[in-house]
Amino acid sequence: MVKIKRILKMASLDFIRNGWLSLTATLITTLAILTVGVFLLLFLSTNRVVGELKDKIDIVVNFKDSASEQIVQRLKTELLSRDQVKSVRYISKEDALEEFKSRRSVKAEVRQLVTPEDNPLPRGLQIQSVDLGEYDYVSSLIKSPAYASFIDSSSYDDNKQVIENINSSTKLVQRLGLGLSLFFIIVATMVVFNTVKMAVVFRSKEIEIMRLVGASEAFVKYPFLIEGCMYAVLSVIVSTGAIFLAVYLLQTLGSGTVFDQFAQRMIPVYFEEFWFIILVQLVISLVIGLGASYMSLRRNANS
Repeated sequence: MVKIKRILKMASLDFIRNGWLSLTATLITTLAILTVGVFLLLFLSTNRVVGELKDKIDIVVNFKDSASEQIVQRLKTELLSRDQVKSVRYISKEDALEEFKSRRSVKAEVRQLVTPEDNPLPRGLQIQSVDLGEYDYVSSLIKSPAYASFIDSSSYDDNKQVIENINSSTKLVQRLGLGLSLFFIIVATMVVFNTVKMAVVFRSKEIEIMRLVGASEAFVKYPFLIEGCMYAVLSVIVSTGAIFLAVYLLQTLGSGTVFDQFAQRMIPVYFEEFWFIILVQLVISLVIGLGASYMSLRRNANS
């Protein structure tokens, strides 16, 4: 316990002694961890929105009246046998008529023209894919020679642009966030590396004396590693406070503005995944702090 107290005391004194260097390292690490936290929050929110959209986007395939019931059911069975397909619902002529009459956009006089006795609405299949990127594959099955001649129309062409836009937007957010996070993590690692290296240089004489009087390598190196941990913990505290403040301001000031819908989607995700976000930030910041400190000590030991 005495050794641990001395090591902690030395680490704290070094952290305060190298005030500007410590502040710079902490701020840069905070910027990296803040970027990671914001990206992670956006990633989780985007996944939540995409998940909700998945349940709303589907393909409706309408069959010609000449298509037999056997053909319709065969396509349904084949689609359900594919891993890319989540669900397939058969829409009979009666179901199509009921849905048609329930639409508010259809005028009353038009509804009266379509009756059970005179029902021109086609039978169909409502198909949901497991992933938005799989709708191309589903469409290729529908347009295969075995079924193409029986298909009257498909809503895939109408929804294709929406699906592609969602996919491209999701990938853009992920790539941009990942790229920025990696950039700031590399910068933070370099800053912490150089900060510890300078601290070792400044204390070179003191370290030499400690070794001469019999101090172990662990006693000499551990304070610098603990400094790296201090950068990490402080950066997580500051970045968490900054994100929490931003979420609070978005919740209070964003109401009734163009950011209202965005806030309603993101804020619940933040509070649901609060501890997970902090855990990811803490792990990454400790990797930066301890990794950079260890590399710096090892390089100075070799040189």
